[in-house]
Amino acid sequence: MNHIAVYAVTPKGVTLARQLVSTFGGTAFVPARLYDADCDVDEVSFESLRECVAESFSEFSAHVFITAAGIAVRTIAPHLAGKDVDPAVVVMDQNGQHVISLLSGHLGGANELAGAIANIVGGVAVITTATDTEQLPSLDMVAAQAECSIHNIGAVKHVNGALLAGEKVVLDDPADVLGLKHGDHAEHFIAAELVPFSEEDVPTVIVSWRSAELLEPEEKTLLVHPKVLCVGVGAKRGAPKDAVLGLITDVFHKKDMALESIACLASVDAKADEAGIIEAAETLGVPFVTFAASLLDTVDVPNPSDAPKQAVGTKSVAEAAALHGASLKHGARLVVEKEKGDGATVAVALEI
Repeated sequence: MNHIAVYAVTPKGVTLARQLVSTFGGTAFVPARLYDADCDVDEVSFESLRECVAESFSEFSAHVFITAAGIAVRTIAPHLAGKDVDPAVVVMDQNGQHVISLLSGHLGGANELAGAIANIVGGVAVITTATDTEQLPSLDMVAAQAECSIHNIGAVKHVNGALLAGEKVVLDDPADVLGLKHGDHAEHFIAAELVPFSEEDVPTVIVSWRSAELLEPEEKTLLVHPKVLCVGVGAKRGAPKDAVLGLITDVFHKKDMALESIACLASVDAKADEAGIIEAAETLGVPFVTFAASLLDTVDVPNPSDAPKQAVGTKSVAEAAALHGASLKHGARLVVEKEKGDGATVAVALEI
């Protein structure tokens, strides 16, 4: 996906659009009558702004409209899907006096982009998200900054709403992955272990690598999955993606683990070009890393075997790769010993 699309409809706006693209990169979209094939930035002409945005909206991660706010709103409205997937949208006047974060201020980064643009053009960033104006943490941003996945984005409004109302939010985050147990915002949260059991659905944040099917979060409970699981993978030469991915999915379902908590797939260097594992990692949206057989052979595992030792030079592939991959930042422990499928083997280790 491309980065920034900047749209302008007036001569002064086009000049500003070119300045922004020159600074931030991206593409300037300008009316055909104002198009300059010899300008120094990537520039595309349009006859209809509405049709132009219809084609470009899903191709860019951020959109900047140098137009009236109403024009921007009416133009993007048909293409909006949800706060967890919509791109950032910023709108500003042609003099650069006011730079408004219009859409996807948190997850999409529109607030940050508006601030950066305002600094460049000497204007004022207009931020209207309530948690920002009240200097409170917004849990969607906190999760994103901690590189976590949100299972139920709709619960963010309940948690943020409680914070804005001055209520304490229950926090179940034993490892303090979100960093909310200490520091400036700790006073807004109360540790789950200190809260008496109640049948009432109160605003809560749970940080866990366990699956939503196991935890069954209620409407006001935000479930956040940290990237703390390393999946070690061994595979026969030519094992297809479906065999690898199917085994991983089955194991995670059986063990009540969240696929969203996978940090990486790992294996031995001899499998670095194994298409089935590479494609499985791409489908899961995680990196695939490999390690030298001599390194993996030093990892203490519960189920060593002579077969991989003879084939690739290490007594363990899946378990050793999982443990080593999970221990690169901290310690690690095996939460799933190796399980075999059709041409593939997996094991799972947890960062601790």
